Amino acid sequence: MRIASDTLFRTSTASMQAQTAQLVKVQQQISSGRQFQHAHEAPAAAASVTEWEAALARIEAQGDAASRAAHRLGLTENALDDGRLIMERVQELLISAGNGSFNDQDRELVAREVESLAEQWRTLANVKDGSGQALFAGTALGEAFDVADQYLGTTDTRRIEVADGQKIRDGIPGDRIFGDVQGQSSFAWLDAAVTAVREVDPEIRRAALDDAQSGLTALALNTELARTEVGVQRAALDRAATWRDAAGAELTQSLSRLRDTDLIEASTTLTQRSTQLSAAQSAYLQVSSLSLFERLR
Repeated sequence: MRIASDTLFRTSTASMQAQTAQLVKVQQQISSGRQFQHAHEAPAAAASVTEWEAALARIEAQGDAASRAAHRLGLTENALDDGRLIMERVQELLISAGNGSFNDQDRELVAREVESLAEQWRTLANVKDGSGQALFAGTALGEAFDVADQYLGTTDTRRIEVADGQKIRDGIPGDRIFGDVQGQSSFAWLDAAVTAVREVDPEIRRAALDDAQSGLTALALNTELARTEVGVQRAALDRAATWRDAAGAELTQSLSRLRDTDLIEASTTLTQRSTQLSAAQSAYLQVSSLSLFERLR
């Protein structure tokens, strides 16, 4: 009888300890919101969680990079819009300067406005983003053009990862817009336009105005092509955002299923474990009483 009661005592003790451990585990799952607290509790699941959390962090970093690129491309597009307006206005002024009814005073007013527009164009060439980086310097730091209108930047731009397997360019190098076209820089063409307007000889002036118009037309085309390219990059950003949203949602759902505690299910389990522990405790008390009785005999 002593052996039987000792066996019952050990069995009930082990059962109570197991039920207590299970109850504590469920309580931890509820309080932490996680199905497991340490990798050794579920090695395969923990490995998947680590991998998926890293993937989510990468998608978040891609989103941050995409936001910065979108801001920079937006500023670039605005600058190119301003550049297009400058070119259009200069071309209009050159047409008016060729009007035979204009006198020297009229043409001087036109020349001064073209000079003002040329200065705006130079300012535009060195316009900066919110961090102080020149928009049109490529990957270089500092100014895009020096005071002598020489390009200081690079011929390439940064390639930004905005989704897995997808990179976009965050701008347009300045030499593509403000650099040489038809043999001279955009700044030289604008200076030539001012000189053409002020030319006193009608025949020379007419030829110079035609020549300047040709160069400015090419500049306007370069500006428009650059705007189109920026639009393509911004469209790529939108597609990348759609991919990130879908991939992020799928990963989040998978992580939640594998890592996070189902509070409804856990609450039900907690009730069951509590009931089972109470039963185990009752059995333990009964066996303990029996064991004590056996000892007293």
